[in-house]
Formats: sequence, structure tokens, C-alpha cells
Amino acid sequence: MSSKNRRRARDAPVSQIEEYWKNQIATLGRNVVFVDTGAILEAHNPSDFNFRDYFAKTTDRFITSPFVVAETVRRMVKSNQYEFEGPSGEQFGALAVHFIRTWLVENRVEVLHIPREVFDLARKTFENKQNVGCDLVDIISYEIVKGLGQDRIASRDRHFSSLGLMLYPSI
Repeated sequence: MSSKNRRRARDAPVSQIEEYWKNQIATLGRNVVFVDTGAILEAHNPSDFNFRDYFAKTTDRFITSPFVVAETVRRMVKSNQYEFEGPSGEQFGALAVHFIRTWLVENRVEVLHIPREVFDLARKTFENKQNVGCDLVDIISYEIVKGLGQDRIASRDRHFSSLGLMLYPSI
């Protein structure tokens, strides 16, 4: 490639999505792990210690999306008795309140709000990856992980592996 063409390529306008991810990486850094609904729920499963220990011991920076927060709250509120519990035995709505008020803060999970362009990209990806078994929230999570230049996700959902992501913690 000639120096003129390299300069032209370097000076080409950056898409809004690329600019958004560039800014997010500059703000969050590179050592970030996206937290999916399954990981949060397992951390509140009375019989699971793997995810609870992972959140307590890791030094990674955690992020999630408002979609995951809403999905988690819905699952907690509509769960079966003793399916998920907080540290003081909270269940259902009380557990959901504990999660959004306390758990996210204690576990250093930042909620990342995506622009419309990223949502639109996720919608297209969802249409193209229907056979993987992911729902739209999963695909939004996947697009966030990829947008941040990552290849790992805190989740128990194995369908993320079929999208090329490594599951954390190792299970």
C-alpha cells in the first residue's frame, strides 16, 4: 500500500460504533470481564460456591448491561423458593433489591449503557445466529464483549462457547 493510500485509510472517518468502543476501552481498560445473568444467578444459588468465590477473589474489572440487570431481577422475582438467596436469606423481590442496591456495588460491576447503533448490530447478529440458542440479551452481551476486544465472559451458559467466548470461572 502506498503512503498516500495508508494516509487515506488512517484518515478515513471512524464509524460511530468504532468510536464508542474506542472510548469505552479507554475508560474501562483492557482487563474487563462481562458478567452475564447466569453468573449472577449462580452467585446467588445457595449450593454454588464457584461463582461466589470467583466474584470475591478475582481482581478483574466487571461490567454488565441494563438488559442483564433487568433479566436478573426478573428471574429473582419469579424464582422458586430457595432457588436464589441473598447473604441474609433474601428471596424474590427483596433479593432483587439487594442485587441492584448492594451486590453490583460490592462486586464492582459497572452497568454499561449501549448506544442504539450497538443494539441495532446485536439485532442483526441475533437474526444471523438464531441456531446457536442465544436470546437477544445473550447476543447483546456478546456484542459488548467483542466490542471491547475481549474473548471471555462470566457465565455458566455454554452457548457463549459456540460464539467463540471463554467462560469464566472455569467450570
